[in-house]
Amino acid sequence: MHKTHKNIFNKNQLAVTVAFCIPFMASAEVAELAVTEAKAVNEEESYKIERSANIKLTQPVANTPRTVNVLSSQILEDQGVTSLNDALRNVAGVSTFGGGEGGGGVVSASDKVSIRGFDAASNIYIDGMRDIAGYSRDLFNYEQVEVIKGSSSSLDGRSTGGGSLNLSTKRARLDDFASVSGQADSFGTLRATADVNHQLTESTAARINLLATDGGDTFDNGEENYQTLGLGFSALHQVNQQTDITLDVFLMEQDNTPVMGLPFLTEAAANATGESEGPINSSYWDQYFSVKGRDFEEVSTQMVTFTINHQINDTVSLRSQTRYGSNDKQSVLGRPWWGSEVYDDNDVLIRDESGLLNATRLQALDQKTDLFVTQLDALFSFENNNISHDLVVGVEYANEEKTSFGVDANYSYFDSNGNELDNPTLDPFNLNNQISVRGGLSRNGADTIGDATTFGIYAFDTIKIGQQWQIDVNARYDDYEITGDSYGRRTGLVTGLKADDGYFSYGAAVSYLINDNGNIYLSYSDAQQPPGTSLALSTTAEENAIEPENATTIELGTKWELMDQRLLLTAAIFSTTKDVTDSYDIEVSEGTTQTIYGTSGEQKASGFELGAIGQLTDSLSISANYVNLDTEISQSSDPDDIGDGLQAAPEDTASLWLSYTGLQDKLNVGGGLNYNSGETYWRQNYAYFTVDSYTTAFLMASYQVNEQLKVQVNIDNLTDEEYVTDYSAKGHFRPGDPQNFSIFAKYDF
Repeated sequence: MHKTHKNIFNKNQLAVTVAFCIPFMASAEVAELAVTEAKAVNEEESYKIERSANIKLTQPVANTPRTVNVLSSQILEDQGVTSLNDALRNVAGVSTFGGGEGGGGVVSASDKVSIRGFDAASNIYIDGMRDIAGYSRDLFNYEQVEVIKGSSSSLDGRSTGGGSLNLSTKRARLDDFASVSGQADSFGTLRATADVNHQLTESTAARINLLATDGGDTFDNGEENYQTLGLGFSALHQVNQQTDITLDVFLMEQDNTPVMGLPFLTEAAANATGESEGPINSSYWDQYFSVKGRDFEEVSTQMVTFTINHQINDTVSLRSQTRYGSNDKQSVLGRPWWGSEVYDDNDVLIRDESGLLNATRLQALDQKTDLFVTQLDALFSFENNNISHDLVVGVEYANEEKTSFGVDANYSYFDSNGNELDNPTLDPFNLNNQISVRGGLSRNGADTIGDATTFGIYAFDTIKIGQQWQIDVNARYDDYEITGDSYGRRTGLVTGLKADDGYFSYGAAVSYLINDNGNIYLSYSDAQQPPGTSLALSTTAEENAIEPENATTIELGTKWELMDQRLLLTAAIFSTTKDVTDSYDIEVSEGTTQTIYGTSGEQKASGFELGAIGQLTDSLSISANYVNLDTEISQSSDPDDIGDGLQAAPEDTASLWLSYTGLQDKLNVGGGLNYNSGETYWRQNYAYFTVDSYTTAFLMASYQVNEQLKVQVNIDNLTDEEYVTDYSAKGHFRPGDPQNFSIFAKYDF
């Protein structure tokens, strides 16, 4: 494969034209659209959400000078979406695949998210506080999902530069309501949930959300399965009119038999088998390419959050949030990894396994993560001489500790006659001779430990001058320290590692409010990514002394509210530049080199995006967005890197969903399309595999039988499109889910 450099001048011209035409087109239509009689829509039943759940974003989404995509509970219910990964298909420019070097299989114990080409797996938050890492998030206990794009360290703390995710918890209210639901699909998944909120007294309420799932044999191989039990509990006590206290408890147990991937025929494997190079033919996708009875994934997650809100007066209020979380996970995932030719000391071929899968290849994990974080925020709102301020000032302390236990895979393999195998292999084209296995994992003491402590102080101020100008400024200072031990294949166990630094993040934006319906804004923000963001340090101590990687984002955009402010249109042009730090060698004299630690390169991501969400008419709702993204390594200590793209960064992605309500609001039909222009998987200066463009289609229909009962049918991947969502250079890939029918019923009490 060869590298190509794209000329995006024409697309940028288009972006500028669209961005600046929207205000004038919209202004011409506002008068006509405003006279349309609009019925009141409960925000819980609307696609358009007015405000972010993050209190640091003090303005409505329409007046927030950055790209913010908010997915309401209604759109998620209409689509039958139950996981974070599936929810994010509604947000162009966000990928949930291609995590890590060369991919690695999309099914794992952790969500993998990239935003605008930059990894965001460590930037997932719940109610504005960092979430614990290490699990796949089900949405049964959340009412909306937010994607905040661009560099955002002043908003979140340490960040990679692409953006962050925020989930909003279903919290107790002073009200009475309850619902139960059930769902079944053609993958054999059975799902049941309950959501019960009860007002106990005039000032106290409790809410409980329950989840049970089983099934998920996506390709009907007879082994893949996912079992989840979840509990979300929330208690609210209103002390008085000024003060309320909320306690949230989250528990989740996951017991899975996952499939990491299917065989990808490398050049050597293709030559040995006579099959075509690339993903194994789809006629074999229903086979199980691992050792039956060995693979598993067990995940246990707990979180407790305590929140106090206190309103001092009409202009000042306080909020305190404290969270403790823990996550334990153990897993063995088989990797369809090709064998090789084996020679003796005299270069005589002993056996040729290049056309067979090595049955002993696996990924074994045994990890524990603990999180403690507490925030105190003061919110001010005041006005003086036609200048108003919405100000948030806060402090945060966080401690995170992750231990990845060194493990040995102590397995013995046997053939169908009970004979132990020295070199167990699988023929992917003839899996009749099954291998049995005995054994398990044991810890060996070669543990990688990261213990990170952060103390941060921050301020956000939105200043409105008159009726037409808005200035947003924000800043944050973090004192960050991480210590630990690390195990490397070449270095062995290295103890006493440490990295510490203080870093400053900031951002600013200016908005021109054309009228009550629209604005144009220009924003600048930065992000700082210190060593050990994934709670693991390098085994080379000097490398950990480097300064945080810095990313900056410039965004020019416009936002318009139409249809009596029930429809939001957005357009933005953006550019993110990130400095990359690493170790590299320089020649200090002839034949002598010295290893240097510092800035070794630069990554860039730029493009534009368009969006629409809300009501087109009283009966027709829309959620649509499109992102054009151009990414590249623009500078590197290795010249061969320059011009390479970034992982999980398709050039064009688009999402469209429409739903129509009729028959006196009883019938709802909807459908949508997702488009991806293709993905190139880079590793070590080489484009290992390129996925072609693909489009998937979705349909739904629901009927409100009576005031309590709703039934719904969804069809995902309507045309049964075959496509690849993840790839590993080690020889396996993950296809997208095939066509899936699901039926859903919900009963409200």
